[in-house]
Amino acid sequence: MAYNWRKQASVSYGYALSRLALNAYMFLEQMPLSGEGRQGWRQETEKHFMGLLGAFLEESQPEEEAEKELGLFRQQLGKRMETVVAFTDAFQVYEYAWNRLERRFVQGLPPMEVNEDEFVGNLMRYLSSTKEPAIQNQRIQQIVRQLPVRFTRRKFYSLVHEALTSYIGSDPAGLEEVMYLLRSGCMLELSRERRESYPDLDGLLRELESLPFKGAEKGLYQGAQEKIGQAGAFLADESECILAVQEMANDLYILYLTKGSALQDAAEKGHAYKILGSLWHHYQNGGRQAPQGLEKELEGLEGVQEKYDEEYQRLDLSWEYQPLDHQTARRARLVERLMSTSDFASLEERQVLGSASREDVDKASDRFFSQLEPVLASVQKPVARAIMAMALSSLPVFFHSPKEIQGYIKDSLGCCSDPAEKETCLELLHQMMESDGYELV
Repeated sequence: MAYNWRKQASVSYGYALSRLALNAYMFLEQMPLSGEGRQGWRQETEKHFMGLLGAFLEESQPEEEAEKELGLFRQQLGKRMETVVAFTDAFQVYEYAWNRLERRFVQGLPPMEVNEDEFVGNLMRYLSSTKEPAIQNQRIQQIVRQLPVRFTRRKFYSLVHEALTSYIGSDPAGLEEVMYLLRSGCMLELSRERRESYPDLDGLLRELESLPFKGAEKGLYQGAQEKIGQAGAFLADESECILAVQEMANDLYILYLTKGSALQDAAEKGHAYKILGSLWHHYQNGGRQAPQGLEKELEGLEGVQEKYDEEYQRLDLSWEYQPLDHQTARRARLVERLMSTSDFASLEERQVLGSASREDVDKASDRFFSQLEPVLASVQKPVARAIMAMALSSLPVFFHSPKEIQGYIKDSLGCCSDPAEKETCLELLHQMMESDGYELV
């Protein structure tokens, strides 16, 4: 146990220190939080993080206090990201709906003159061209996402419930996660409070909500696409910013957890501390861009992050941890979560108590349906269809056989009487197969 922890601490310390130094430099060099268009929460976040960094460099904050503050800081960033995701999902619903009208208004697109039976056969062969279940399921979800939706809300609820039953007997966390994805994809996570936190985005979304699909003309279509593009560009920038700060907060947390146990490379530490110290002092003196003269230190860290990442992937961390009150085990578990691919992973200790029951699934689905019903009843049909498509593509595969899949595809295409929408769906499905290197027969 002690040997494993020392190795884990050393490798993760080297990784976090090198990544933090490089990311902090690039962040201040390329994407400063403050300045033009970077007011409000970004300025506060910049100030907060630089304060945490300064406390680490000067060792002016007790470790326990620093960990607590970093934990709260991560939670704040996580909530901000959840708001951005909720907005992103909402705009994607409208993007989905308006994209189905593309062929009414955009000239020069190649016609999709295909035999539907042959096309369905190609989709089925495309699905069976890989033997990896995970890849097959992913392809099925992508197909479901692009197909026209032409069924009643009752049928939709039945499909959702059927898919959710796959969580019976599993860890309740899996059910909680998929219910969050469903709520967000169906715009249920976009509360009034979250909308008010981004008034410009809220304004764009309200404009989209007011645009009529029935009788829409080219100018209206172009206006909708412009609003969706504006929102998408802002949300991509906002996501990048939040993720960059979260990564730096995670690395700083790792350094606190491991510095007392890690074997440290003096040269690498020297380069990293020189970069971080220069950034912090420059910030303290009012600088908002990365300082000059750090080329030697930056060169000294080239390839270091990648080296430690490869080492960490080779570590055997499957030992049995000590009880929860054992400090070394606690640190090891926290580092493992912070080093995972999920930058916003919860750091709270969680004990699995039992498994999800049918009753749990029924309650979760009924609650979801009761929340979604007024939304589907209040929006225009193209938006309701988009919501259903997004929701179904977020679920585990709910088909029991290839025949069921084939029947679902045929019914979806056959029930769509809008030529523009059907051609768009066929085009998207064709592009999906083509991008995976599948050649149509």
